[in-house]
Amino acid sequence: MSDPDQAVPPAPDDDHYSPESAPPGNTPPAVSPTESRSMPAASAQPAETAPPESGSTGPGSTEPDPTGPGPTEPADREAYVPNPALDELVCTELARRTELIAAEARAIAHAQARQAEFLVELQCWSEDPQVSSRLHGDPESIRLADLNAATLTEDQARAAAYGRWEDREVARRTIVSETACLLRMHERTVEHLMEQSLWLLSAPATFEALSSGEISYRHATVLIDQMRTLPAEDQDAFEDKVLPDAKRLPVARFTDRARRLRERLHPESIVTRTTNALAERHSRWEAAPDGMGWLHWYGTAHDTKAAYDRINTMAGRLKKLGDPTSARTEPASHADSNMDDEEQKRTLDQLRADITRALLLDGITPDGMGAGIRGKVMITVPVLTLLGLDEEPATLEGYGPISPEIARQIAGHAPSFTRLLTHPETGVVLSLGKTQHKNTKAMKKWLRVRDETCRFPSCSRPAVKSDVDHTDPWAGGGKTNCDNLAHLCEPHHRLKHLSHWQVTQKPGGILLWTSPGKRSYRTDPANPMGPPRPQPPVVGPKTRKRPAEESYLMRPRHRPTRTPTPPVPDNPPF
Repeated sequence: MSDPDQAVPPAPDDDHYSPESAPPGNTPPAVSPTESRSMPAASAQPAETAPPESGSTGPGSTEPDPTGPGPTEPADREAYVPNPALDELVCTELARRTELIAAEARAIAHAQARQAEFLVELQCWSEDPQVSSRLHGDPESIRLADLNAATLTEDQARAAAYGRWEDREVARRTIVSETACLLRMHERTVEHLMEQSLWLLSAPATFEALSSGEISYRHATVLIDQMRTLPAEDQDAFEDKVLPDAKRLPVARFTDRARRLRERLHPESIVTRTTNALAERHSRWEAAPDGMGWLHWYGTAHDTKAAYDRINTMAGRLKKLGDPTSARTEPASHADSNMDDEEQKRTLDQLRADITRALLLDGITPDGMGAGIRGKVMITVPVLTLLGLDEEPATLEGYGPISPEIARQIAGHAPSFTRLLTHPETGVVLSLGKTQHKNTKAMKKWLRVRDETCRFPSCSRPAVKSDVDHTDPWAGGGKTNCDNLAHLCEPHHRLKHLSHWQVTQKPGGILLWTSPGKRSYRTDPANPMGPPRPQPPVVGPKTRKRPAEESYLMRPRHRPTRTPTPPVPDNPPF
């Protein structure tokens, strides 16, 4: 018997039925139609099986299966009917949309060709004596440039020749700096762009292909970079042979094709060319986001390949050993002890990076020099972050914010510290080490923290490799204080004094630049701070200057400062 107070579960044919509404133990089993058809006949005999209860489903039930057909075999599946018209419409739309992208690519190539043409015209215009002398701004150069060359004396002609060389150099620096600031590029990038433009216009067929959009700018730069290394008499033949490949091959395959053809056409032996290229070897560092950076090394193919193979082999062996923690190149820290097993298993890329770091920072040169030598970096760490009470990022000179944990690890091995106290709310500097009034060394250190780099708009050279310049010249009455000092690298220091670039400094270390083209640029300090406040003078009693012949040891240890008051008698006279 059933409890009269118990609710009757809804039947499968009820409108309010759902599998979740069925009581525990009464959920109907999900049986696919295939399983229902393949049931043995004995399972449906009434003598062996009890009749199904109301609201239940099963192989012998006549009620419909509430779960419907299984997902693996849907009921009433419609057969695919080809629709050629719709397929053709999709293909046509794909072609139309990609053609829009290709049209824009051709327009970009045409614009880049025009930009190269304008860059060449700018360089040719700046080399005119009338222009270069005025960009330089030297009155004597302007006077000699205005004179007729036929009327110059021998001394004037010699002075004019030297002046023209200096004028051209200053004019070149002026147009490079003006273009770099306008395009927001580094000056080396603009110089490379100007040089490429000269080579591009010296190859008419390549320039025409770029202008018409038949090749991209990357194809053109690959072609001229390979062509410029050939002798002048072989450059036209190289361009004629390789240009058709630029019109049909991707950049990577075209680069390989151009390099191989250049090797065959070059008259010099590969030994001579390798020797010349070896003189260009270098390494450089490049900043990357999220507290990271790139280290580039340009050297011989066998050295770079051998170095990478060694790093790769060492990483493979560590990976084969399961990357035990004893083989880690980093010393274990508190953070490492809390890492789980997954974090301790490094990938091959991570192993290669850690091995490279260990070899470069802890290794020595073949002659034994370099042992114990460490690179110097300057990091500004808030004191609360250093103590582990705050997570405010630290600042790496020449880069920017870095992780507080990394800063604490570096500070743990730092040989010395420079005290730099700031107000916790305003950030105004209160003290810098043992700063004294007009202490040049302390002011330079403070300016290095404030600026970090050269303060010219298009320059990022570190402040440690730059000069401290008076914004208002000292010869013109400029003062030596932090409101009139800023870092400028040597080229921009000279450019400021030799060209028509003008600069003024506002409170807070803000520099406002005006270019010869009458454009304005603003550069802010990397770490805006107030000027270093000098220590207050020590206030105390004035001391008498002792004579040289008077010995300090012969003087009394304690000297009374006033006449002592006589004691009061026991029997006063009154």
